[in-house]
Amino acid sequence: MITQITRLLDASQTRKARAFVEQAEFVEGKATNRGSNIKNNEQISENDSDQSEIGRIVVQALLNNDDVLNTAFPRGVPSPTFSRYQPGMYYGLHMDEAIMNTKPKPLRTDLSVTVFLSSGDEYDGGELELWTGTEPQLVKLDAGDAVIYPTGLIHQVRPVTRGTRYAAVTWIQSQIPELKHRQVLSHYYQLVARMGHKADETDRLLMESVRTGLYRMWMEL
Repeated sequence: MITQITRLLDASQTRKARAFVEQAEFVEGKATNRGSNIKNNEQISENDSDQSEIGRIVVQALLNNDDVLNTAFPRGVPSPTFSRYQPGMYYGLHMDEAIMNTKPKPLRTDLSVTVFLSSGDEYDGGELELWTGTEPQLVKLDAGDAVIYPTGLIHQVRPVTRGTRYAAVTWIQSQIPELKHRQVLSHYYQLVARMGHKADETDRLLMESVRTGLYRMWMEL
């Protein structure tokens, strides 16, 4: 299940994040993935004191977004990594790690998140390529938009041929670990939204009974 979020960051947040990455100090991305010959990008230095502030903006935007809450059911979201791809840079086919050694405790990566900080017309190439079956799905969104996908998917960032691609990348540990269970609950929330004011009091009580029953069966606290 791949979810695209339009305007995860509002215009002000996008401008602030973009101003930050444009003046930040970047280092080789390989420094965070030693021995890798497929990772050819740049990431903001861990020593950058402003990174945590912008990271909090991204994390709070995820945790305050209804589409994220009703499809990902986040339990934990670490501060993102900020990346830069200039012409010739890429990140070849790979899968993200199942466990991230985040602080204060490790985090299971159920979902991966890319928040675009460059619009698609600012660079050529650089598509996020997700292998969901026999045909890859290409994702290239506007600045401030995001895509969320299961961490187990094989994926890559295609080579950038013009311009600069900025992005923030993070992961979500879900309260609902099983993908199929998240899909059922996501469909439930879609149904509730479609029914809207047409639901009477009995309908609402029955829907609430379904929701709490599913959470009781599937939720990890």
